Amino acid sequence: MKRFVLVLMVLGVLGGCSGGERSSGMAGKLVKQYGGEKTRPDKVAERFVVLLHPHSGEKVSLTYYEKGRYDAKAMQAVDRLFRDRNANVTGKIDPELIDCMVDIRTRLGLPPTVVFEILSGYRANGTNEQLRAAGKQAAKESLHKYGLAVDFRIKNVNGKAIAEIAKTMQRGGVSFYPSSNHVHVDIGNIRTWATR
Repeated sequence: MKRFVLVLMVLGVLGGCSGGERSSGMAGKLVKQYGGEKTRPDKVAERFVVLLHPHSGEKVSLTYYEKGRYDAKAMQAVDRLFRDRNANVTGKIDPELIDCMVDIRTRLGLPPTVVFEILSGYRANGTNEQLRAAGKQAAKESLHKYGLAVDFRIKNVNGKAIAEIAKTMQRGGVSFYPSSNHVHVDIGNIRTWATR
């Protein structure tokens, strides 16, 4: 029954998202900027997450928050998995970014053991400039450079549904990339943009 209700919720979200213009001319352009207060992470006693870098196979399963505090060693493991592999540079990832991912997982009704495939986490300035020069969708002041953004997907879960759930949370920027079924989530200003 629980799975049936989840399927209905996802279908409802997808059905409500079918409108709006989609053109390659809009790719990467800001669609909506929202005002108002950002929401805070859910209040929970413990936060557990499973992260995988699919290209290398590197994986961590860890409790990064318990007893009212973030675990420094666990966050170092997160920083390492999110590192810029092109420049071989590790940056600091804001724990609220991981909180946002965990809260998305909760709202989707997925178990704590679900695996987040991390496609892009921390990004050094040089890597960001290389992406921009190659015509990739990378903002000049990308929040990836500050450990405030992540591109991820969850196997067998529609990325558009993940993005729509994330938008309702009002934590920052969200966009869906249909070409790779991945979602960009950041904890900057509340906004969304069209992608390809």
